[in-house]
Amino acid sequence: MNPEPQSAAGAFSHDLAVVYLARFAEGPKPVAGFVKSYARHDAGIPHDRVVIRKGFSGQGTAQDRIIAPWSRHAYDVTDDGFDITAYAQVAAQLPHKHVVFLNTFSEIVADSWLRKLHAAMQDPAVGIAGATGSFESLRSSMKRVNKGWWLFENKLSPAPTGSRRLIRFVRKLLPRRFGIRVASRVITYFVASSKKRNFNPALEDKFETFWQQEIRPGGTLEYLSSVPAFPNVHMRTNAFMIDRQIFLDTQPAAIRDKKDSYLFESGQNGLTQQIFQRGLKVVIVGADGQRYDTDRWAESGTFRLGDQRNLLVKDNQTRAFDNMDASEKRAFAELTWGEASRPAQADSDCMI
Repeated sequence: MNPEPQSAAGAFSHDLAVVYLARFAEGPKPVAGFVKSYARHDAGIPHDRVVIRKGFSGQGTAQDRIIAPWSRHAYDVTDDGFDITAYAQVAAQLPHKHVVFLNTFSEIVADSWLRKLHAAMQDPAVGIAGATGSFESLRSSMKRVNKGWWLFENKLSPAPTGSRRLIRFVRKLLPRRFGIRVASRVITYFVASSKKRNFNPALEDKFETFWQQEIRPGGTLEYLSSVPAFPNVHMRTNAFMIDRQIFLDTQPAAIRDKKDSYLFESGQNGLTQQIFQRGLKVVIVGADGQRYDTDRWAESGTFRLGDQRNLLVKDNQTRAFDNMDASEKRAFAELTWGEASRPAQADSDCMI
């Protein structure tokens, strides 16, 4: 169990808190980006500011100097665990009715951003309001990528190793930004390959056998069996507002590794599904101030949709999408939204 967070917080003034997680290991650049974006865009509603100093070893670093003026409500947590575990540790210490969680890479890009999120939460039927959501199923996406790689490799060698090894390899071998770009190209290639008609039915059957072995109990990708197939509606946890107590009530017994973190965000017993089980709505809020219910997410102009011009808050994933070429955007938009992405993506392609 992680130790309780250490607080240097003073008295609070409001029933709404903006909680920003600054992870020391990510360096000063994303923290500076967030602080500048917060100063540039008026929140539009009074609130308390809370910072989680994740993995900070002391005072006097660049990150300390950047984040110190932003909030006098600071909580120190170790670098163990993931963003969600840090959010939960600190949320348990706060008195607020509603909390907004922002991760290290969050960058505010619209004025009155907090007021717009808060307005959506005034509807008692809404259980969570966020800047981005997705229909992507990690299980369906991984199957497509693995199929593309498997079909490619099976023609060259009798023992496929799986695309995830190649993706991990390029990410570790290359500088971070370049590694992400190369990995995106690899994923794009094999997603496209998985859609090509295969004239060898035996090969198709052989892949299905391989895939079922991967996700069976004890298989390498067993955890994917707990992820609903596409369309898997879920709120991304980079920037969202929620009732603090409801958030605490949704927490799993433990988040031990990255797989558990994925399952909390998009698994069948994850955050979004627990909100649905309470009979509440999960909504995206755009920079235009509109609230988008799940049946309108694919027309929201937010995450991996067109030029993403309606984003309220950006993050590393939305920036990565901005830097993709047209073919990469088509592949990732389709993984995220399916056929619904095509009209919006066509507009984006015309601008490239």
